[in-house]
Amino acid sequence: MLHALSVAIRRFLVLALVVLPIPQAFGVSPATSVSDLASQPTEVSQPTWKETGPTRIIVDSTADWGRILFDDLNGTNSNGIRIRSVVDSGWLGGKESDDEITAGRKIPFPDTEYDRIITRKGDMVEFFKGLGDFHPTVAYADLILEIDVDLPQVYVWLMTGGNGRTTFEMVSQDTGGTIWRDIIVGTGQTQQVKRIMSPQPFFRPGRTESTIVVVWLSVVILAIVLLNFRIPEAVRARLRRRRQPSEPKRRHEKGKHESARE
Repeated sequence: MLHALSVAIRRFLVLALVVLPIPQAFGVSPATSVSDLASQPTEVSQPTWKETGPTRIIVDSTADWGRILFDDLNGTNSNGIRIRSVVDSGWLGGKESDDEITAGRKIPFPDTEYDRIITRKGDMVEFFKGLGDFHPTVAYADLILEIDVDLPQVYVWLMTGGNGRTTFEMVSQDTGGTIWRDIIVGTGQTQQVKRIMSPQPFFRPGRTESTIVVVWLSVVILAIVLLNFRIPEAVRARLRRRRQPSEPKRRHEKGKHESARE
């Protein structure tokens, strides 16, 4: 009876350890029923923005100007990638006195729409050397980016002018590895192209998720080992060992008492 009860308790505890984390993993509390979920009003989900590590944007160009736009053309960041902050910016080579670099959020820039010039705003890194200035130059900006991790793909806009060749590159400052790279070759006119990319290369392989899995597996294994150790039997065996030295002593004392009576 006692053994069967201990086995039932062990099975219940192991089942609880395995099953209880599941509702939290799906974002549903254990008390939430299917009917409750069905009766809840549907809400428009908000983007889940996740911060990247420090990212260096390198622009190597012979064009007279160029920009990488981390925004949609309406300035709403529906493209899934945006600038959170600018750490630093400058030149790695080829800078002349009139060369300029701009990096930041919601910076105004001119654009053409139906043969008219309009002003848009967006998150960008932009260089300008002057119209007709095609000398080689390398500009950089160190950024902290944010990615909408709910999207399977994100995109940026690359814009250049003139006949130069421009290489845009994103480099992780944590690993030194290239996250993304593309080249635009000028055709004498302003170019504006969309480049689609995966969000995954912006993030290093996660250790937090792996650590949680390892911890939970360790807890479950330890619980199984401990609960399968026959605790009641061990307690009874220890009590028997404690009684064994006292039994001969009691028999010896009983014999002495009977001898005295005789």
